[in-house]
Amino acid sequence: MTTPESSVSKMPQARQRPLRVLIVTGIYPTERRPHKGTFIKSQVDSLIAAGVEVEVIHPEPGPVLLRYLRTIAQVWQKVRTKRFDIVHGHYGQWCLFARLQWSIPVVSSFLGDDLLGTPLGDGKYSKMAALNANISRWLCKRVDAVIVKSAEMRTATGIERVFIIPNGVDFELFRPIPRAEARAALGWDQDRYYILFGNDPRIPRKGFNLAQTAVEHLRAEGVPVELVVANGLEQTKLVQYINASNALVLSSLSEGSPNIVKESMACNIPVVATDVGDVVEVIGQTQGCSICSQAPDELARGIETALKHTGPTTGRTDISHLERSVVAKEVIAVYEFVLKNRRPI
Repeated sequence: MTTPESSVSKMPQARQRPLRVLIVTGIYPTERRPHKGTFIKSQVDSLIAAGVEVEVIHPEPGPVLLRYLRTIAQVWQKVRTKRFDIVHGHYGQWCLFARLQWSIPVVSSFLGDDLLGTPLGDGKYSKMAALNANISRWLCKRVDAVIVKSAEMRTATGIERVFIIPNGVDFELFRPIPRAEARAALGWDQDRYYILFGNDPRIPRKGFNLAQTAVEHLRAEGVPVELVVANGLEQTKLVQYINASNALVLSSLSEGSPNIVKESMACNIPVVATDVGDVVEVIGQTQGCSICSQAPDELARGIETALKHTGPTTGRTDISHLERSVVAKEVIAVYEFVLKNRRPI
């Protein structure tokens, strides 16, 4: 039997007209929230650059139920008034809203906790997130193609028709900048060690307390190191924070394919991370990077290893396959696979 993966590689690329794709997402950058859903916009931009015609449904912030109903109405309206080839949902319930019509094939991209659940930091999982994960797994069997970010997520779907495609990285934006230059722009001390925590510290599964404890271990040993939080930043500012840092620490309890890791790799900055999502595949071959357990002392030793790696890493070269134009071709191949293999309604 031909597998989806082998079929994708054989798909013809020539079309008489551009593919037309409707994106459905609950997060997308806005003027008030420029940091939200930047990875989805990056994929949209890369698809447009590859010749795909894309329209995005992203409801304005407001009451949850109202946002959901507005999204469903918009999907139905767009499906009736403009003929799209694919409706592409991003994240659990937004994939469901994309599927609440059957005239156009649906591709669902799951991002992480929508399939894996959300750990709360005390060994338990959010009940609401568990419900969302169950809905997502149910939905996997009822859409035309499923895209996930890691092998762990693929297993969670419980089906075979799955494509593992991590989010791509904008190499033009996330690029190496001399550390001294980045620190001067931010007003950071040129002689201090800075470790970057690139997630929201208020989210338990991101493991901020673990990162803090690891850094405190090093400070107790006399290492002049400081933990810096980069959360809610515009992308241009985030690039400066990454390049000004000695290393990135990812202390999460659970992830799909963390974007901050790939962005740091594109800047040739060492990454110290817990073994979550696809992190092993992304950083495992790069000197200066470390995979650690969730023990603070082990994470501290990983940070220490990164600090001893005084030059740039080879991260950018090592993740060249994750440059966003390369990833866009993989996503387009999934669209073509769906259109070729779709069953008549």
